[in-house]
Amino acid sequence: MELAVNGTTLFYETIGDGAPCLSLHGGPGTDASGLSRSLAPLAEALGLRLVLYDHRGHGRSEWVDVRECTQDQLVADVEGVRQALGLGPVLVLGISWGGFLGLMYAARYPDSVRALAVVGASASRDFMARAEVNAKRRATPAQWAAYRALWDGSLTDDDSFRRAFDTIRALYFFDERLAVASLAARSEIRYRLAVRQFIIAHEYARYDCRGELSRIRCPTLVAVGRHDWICPVDQAEEVHRLVPHSTLAVFEASGHSPHVEEREAFVRALAATFRSSAPP
Repeated sequence: MELAVNGTTLFYETIGDGAPCLSLHGGPGTDASGLSRSLAPLAEALGLRLVLYDHRGHGRSEWVDVRECTQDQLVADVEGVRQALGLGPVLVLGISWGGFLGLMYAARYPDSVRALAVVGASASRDFMARAEVNAKRRATPAQWAAYRALWDGSLTDDDSFRRAFDTIRALYFFDERLAVASLAARSEIRYRLAVRQFIIAHEYARYDCRGELSRIRCPTLVAVGRHDWICPVDQAEEVHRLVPHSTLAVFEASGHSPHVEEREAFVRALAATFRSSAPP
């Protein structure tokens, strides 16, 4: 389905029938198609109506000029989606880079968010140096080459972007065998290298929302895998310290995706946060 938001057209889909939960995908430069598969079990388990959409310039949404895809604009688009769908205050679930946007959204639009959960997120560009050290330590030569290409601007087209992400996929899991299923779930993702390169060069280079986080008023779950290499536990601990009314959940047998690797425990933690925001 398509939705007109802030001068562009966004692709969105819904899963389940319950309390609306805006679900923000990571990337950047990918889309929500893989996330819809990994999050679908949460809709029934928690009685949610998951609303997943591709950020502007991404995936199945309109491929606008990449210069329109600033993080400030993408955060404004979250509010635009909420308003366009006629939703009241919503639950928000941000995965990876989607968690960055979720933190900024809850800080800037506190009246629009009932509860927030971020998974594998960071509040500043500091995560990049930590990720590089961890990747170099853990990666095979092929994975290290792919990782560097994803960050140094040497990728040449959308297909090379896809191949590089596929190559490092196993790093995202504590149980690397899960990477095979993850690749299958992500098989329909539309990759756009140009928007990734813009966001890395112009947004990540100055990303720091730490000064905003005290404005978040809603119950917040800060979830992280113990073995997350790209946004490690110390990054989640910092978010937890800065966000009032937050709960830190460290999943001991997970990498970057505890919602996949420890789904039952993740559902329990998410339920506790989301239900604490429900009216009596």
